[in-house]
This record gives sequence, C-alpha cells and structure tokens, in this order.
Amino acid sequence: MKKGMEKDGMEKDSTEKNMGECEQKMRVFSFTRTGTELNKKICRILRRMGKTCAGYAVKKYADGETGPLPEDIRAFAGEDWGRYDLLFIGAAGIAMRYIAPWVRDKFTDPAVLVMDERGQYVIPVLSGHVGGAVRLARELAEETGAEAVITTATDVQGKFAVDVFAEENGLYLEDREEARAISAAVLEGERIALFTESPECQVKGKVPQEICLCGNWEEAASFPHRILVADSARKPEEGTLLLRPKNVTAGIGCRRGISKELLESGLKSALAEHGLVMGQVQALASIDLKKEEPALLALAEKYRIPLAVYTAEELREIREVTSRSDFVERTAGVDNVCERAALLCGKGGTLIQGKRIGESMTSALVRMPVILDFGPEAERKKEAPDVLIFAGTTEGRLLAEYAAEIGMGCYVSTATEYGKEILGEHPGIRVLSGRMDQEQIEGFLKEKDIRLVIDATHPFAIAATENIRAACTGTGVRYVRCLREEAGNPGTYVSVEGSGDRQGEQKRTGADGYGEMIVVDSVRQAVNYLKTTQGNILIATGSKELRLYTEIDGYQDRCFARVLSTPEAVEESAKLGFQGRHLIAMQGPFSREMNLALLRYADAAYFVTKESGKAGGFEEKLEAARQAGAVPVVIGRPREAGESLERTKEILLEQLGI
Repeated sequence: MKKGMEKDGMEKDSTEKNMGECEQKMRVFSFTRTGTELNKKICRILRRMGKTCAGYAVKKYADGETGPLPEDIRAFAGEDWGRYDLLFIGAAGIAMRYIAPWVRDKFTDPAVLVMDERGQYVIPVLSGHVGGAVRLARELAEETGAEAVITTATDVQGKFAVDVFAEENGLYLEDREEARAISAAVLEGERIALFTESPECQVKGKVPQEICLCGNWEEAASFPHRILVADSARKPEEGTLLLRPKNVTAGIGCRRGISKELLESGLKSALAEHGLVMGQVQALASIDLKKEEPALLALAEKYRIPLAVYTAEELREIREVTSRSDFVERTAGVDNVCERAALLCGKGGTLIQGKRIGESMTSALVRMPVILDFGPEAERKKEAPDVLIFAGTTEGRLLAEYAAEIGMGCYVSTATEYGKEILGEHPGIRVLSGRMDQEQIEGFLKEKDIRLVIDATHPFAIAATENIRAACTGTGVRYVRCLREEAGNPGTYVSVEGSGDRQGEQKRTGADGYGEMIVVDSVRQAVNYLKTTQGNILIATGSKELRLYTEIDGYQDRCFARVLSTPEAVEESAKLGFQGRHLIAMQGPFSREMNLALLRYADAAYFVTKESGKAGGFEEKLEAARQAGAVPVVIGRPREAGESLERTKEILLEQLGI
C-alpha cells in the first residue's frame, strides 16, 4: 500500500485498486487549550470510524497531533470549499464568521458542525442532509456522549426527508426547488407518491407513512407531489421530482495526453445513448497505467467520482468480453481495458454497453440493480432516548453501563462534573452534569419526551429524590427508585438515652461481632452526641454538612475529615478549618484495609459514617472500626420503597421491548 501526505497533513490512501479518492474529508478547528484536547479526541474517534481528518489549533496549542491554524482562518476555511467538512470547537458565532463568505446552498456546501469545548453538545449548522452534517452529529454524539442538537424540521418532526433518501440510495437529485416543495408538503402532512420505472427495482425496509408506493404512473400522477425514480431524459411535469439512479460504472481506456474536454465529451456521448447523464456515474475504472492520466484525474475531480485502477493481471480475471484487441494487449498487457475495468469495478452489475470506440478513447458501461432502501434513514432516525437515569451511586454507574451493553440509548444525570468523570463514556449514553430542581426536571422530561425515570441517587440525597419524584408525578412519567443493596444486619437496636434533637441516639449491640455502634437519624444528631465524648473523630459523611462539626469543642484538633478529592470539596473544607493532616481528600468506596489505616492515622476513638449499604462499603467500615477499637457513629439510611439493582435492569429490558 502506498501512502502520501496531502498539503494539509492528512494521510491519503493511494492504493491503486481501491476507490476513495473523492472521499469527503474533515478539518477540525480549535482555539483554546481545552478545545484542542477535545480536537485530538475527536480526530482519533473519526479515524477510528474510518474517516480521514486533520486537526488544527491556534499556534500556541498546536503540537504533533494538531497542525497550526494559519493567520487567515477565514480563507483557510473556504479553501477548496465543499471538499472538506468542517467542525469548529468553540462558539457558534466563531464558525459563522469564518464560513459566511463561502456559503452557497445545501447542495454544494460541506457539512459544518459546532461543538462546545466541554463536548456537551454537537450542532450541525450547515448542509445537514445533503452534506451529512446531521448524520455526522449523531455519530459523534453516539461516540462521545455529547447531545446532538438537531434543528432541521424533518428531523425534529421525525418526517421523511427526500434529500437524505436520495443521498442514502445513490439517487441523483437535480431539481432543488421541487425537492424543497416536497419537503414542505411532507411537513404539512401531505403524502407523496413514489414510482419507479425499473421493473427490477427492489424496495427494502419499512416505507415511511408519508410515502405511497405506486404500481403505475397513472396512480402516482393523481398525487399533488410525486417522486419518479427513472432515467427519463424528458423534463418531468410540474409536481414531479426526478431522481436518477446513480448506479453506473464507466470503464475507460484512452490515449496518453488526451484532453479533458475530449474525454468528458466522449463519455457523455456514451451515456446519452442509454438515456443517462454524468450524475448517474458512481465510479470510473481503468488500468493502473492510467492512474496519473491528467484528463482522467480531472474528470474524476470535476464530478467527484471515485476512480479505481487495476493491474493487467487483475483485469484478466474477467473471462468474457465483447471484443479483443491485439494492439491493446501488446501495449497495455490486456486485450480490452474499458470493458474489463467496468465489469471488475461493477461486480454484480449488468454490462449495458460493451467496448465503445470514440475519438482517442474507449468506454464501457456496467449498471447495478436499483435498490431503494428505507432502512438507513429509518435507522438514523431511531427514537431519541426516552429513559433518564439520575446517577449518584455505584448503582447509577452500573445501570448506565448496562444500558450501553444492551444497546439502549439513555440520558444519565449527575449532580457534579466529578460525577460525570467517574461515570466515564459509554456508547449511546448522554451524560448531563449539574443539579436540577423540580421545575428544571419537569422541563427536561417534557422537552425530551421521557417515558421512564430511574432514581439511583444516593440514599441520603433526600431533597434530590423528592424533586425527581415530584417532577415525575407532575408530568405523568413512570418513576422507579433503585435502592442500594442492604449490607448484612450488623446487630440489633437498643434504645439509649442521648442528646439527639428528635428521638435520641440508639446503640446497637454487637450481635454479629462488630461491637457497639451509635445509630442516629442525621448529622445534627451525630454532632450533638459527639459533643459529649472525648477522643479523636474520623468523619466520613462528606463535605456538604461538615460545617456542623465545627460546633464540637477543639474540632480542629479532634476531627479528621475525609472528603472527595474535588477542588470544591477541598477548598470548602479548608475554609472551615479542616487543614493539614486533618483533611483527607480521597475517592471511595474504601477497602477494610484502607479504612483501618485511616482510623489508625487519626488515632480515632469514633468513626462517623452513613449507612451506605453494600455498594458503599458499609461492612468494610464496620469491620475496620472493630479492628481499630473505634466506635462507629452511623447515620441511618432513610427507609423507602424501591427496586433492587437486578429488578431495575429488568425494567430497562422491558422498556427496550426485550
């Protein structure tokens, strides 16, 4: 395989027997450090998807993976306009300013997309259908977890889009105005007739409800708007959109140095004899001796048609041809170039024109069957995810992973960016970060037409659960509470007199060998109890209510706070006076050994923790406390009804229809 580099640094596959010279390539632009990191990630994803792309960043952020953006970015964006799809990582306004001078129409403009530098949203802003920007946005969203923001009317309403249908089925669309009229009619609720003149035409996939397949032209003509799939050279009557099948492979042989005008004219004449036009040619084919022939390359470039070239040995694989030439065999190594090349490149097709001799050139035409497949478009227009998982626990992460495993797209909401980071990336999972109140949740449920909400928030995130449940009640959306698995029962409750603000503390006896423990209903009760004690305290209840512990006399000497290792948690804890060796920033759950090491590090007489269940490492905490001789002060879990993790997984399967 030979490889070379194009002027913009993109790798170019010039393997002679493979097509792809007219493959649409992509350029990715970024303007900040964060955006450039995303730029690299996107380029790696696109290459993994089999696309050719190159990333560019402003000079101070350019490195080996990204090239430097030139000073005149506007001119660079417009260079070879239409040959490169463009993705701008940054504000949409930046993209608009750079592409504005070059925009013409959706039939010639490239796909242009915008993505924010945090990778939350990807927006197709130009050539959504014909250029494939909508499809590309959805692919990137699928791969990165971003949300594709689609604004094209047919996509928003889930309607048939004739330009997408033509693109997906290799149909040459000439009448742009009629295509717009059909799209407008579809959006108004009209049905569109579709008739094909080819009796061998195959129709696959589920036909959209907006389309009526007609068995004859008379039936189709009774509709105000109709699509005709045919080679017809006659001008279609008003209300008819002619789509010509782009299914012809043209084999070409020519003299060295033939002019591009003569070559193009000769091929057009051959096509016209069969009622065909250049727009119906899906590939050009020839012998490898012609791989650098200027006229042939110019023809492929002008019409954006892939050029396939083969060795003489490969061409001889075709056993039957309509004519043979000893002269051609002596000079090219094979007796008939054009016909063999057309048949080899158009495998499975029918030879409709054998070797045709023109001025300084020969040509042959092979035609593939006409297949109208409604599947690709329907597949891209899968229903948007209708499941929302609120994840604040291990169970939330496991449910997101399970949804990805069974191929279910869904939204997953985390309260913080840290939660989003811990969740990771999974195919089809769109992660949202940031807390939402009841009103915001209701708005999201309505906007995204959510049908099922799974609440896998932390057992102690009572306010979040109340907001989620109330939002579901207000919108009529099914609500499922996923509960953490209970840890083994470590003992029995024995009421003791204490200083709690409601019912007093409770002491558990060591029925399972864990020793005594103090059980309270809240952090407030825990603090009230600890005020009456002596000795060091290891606090593992998080930073949110850490302020209450400052009421304990000598807290800066007695208390050791274990909090999440986020800048916000550390900064807030330090402001409260938990500093130096008294502030431990780590991410759990923790093993028994780690808990034991921290208890000994703090020389703790008391270990304050929440009853976090099995997934939260509660049993490991109790065992470590027993070994360290520390008394656990446990904030009991709110008792609530819900489903187990396994049952919740079954509910996801039911939602998917499995």
